[in-house]
Amino acid sequence: MHWFRKARYAVSLAVILFTGVGFAAQAGEHSTWYVLRIYLVLAGLFVVTIGIAYTDYSVAEWLS
Repeated sequence: MHWFRKARYAVSLAVILFTGVGFAAQAGEHSTWYVLRIYLVLAGLFVVTIGIAYTDYSVAEWLS
């Protein structure tokens, strides 16, 4: 996988993590269910991003 692709995935994962940290600072202003849903969405985005990165790497290796 090209270094630029790796950098894009790393930036995407960092943005998801920083969004979670930033939201944690305001979590007290929202209901528990809202906070739980936000963190489930962020966790889903994290898993999907890792899945896409793994697939991108696997397919590139398989095709070469």
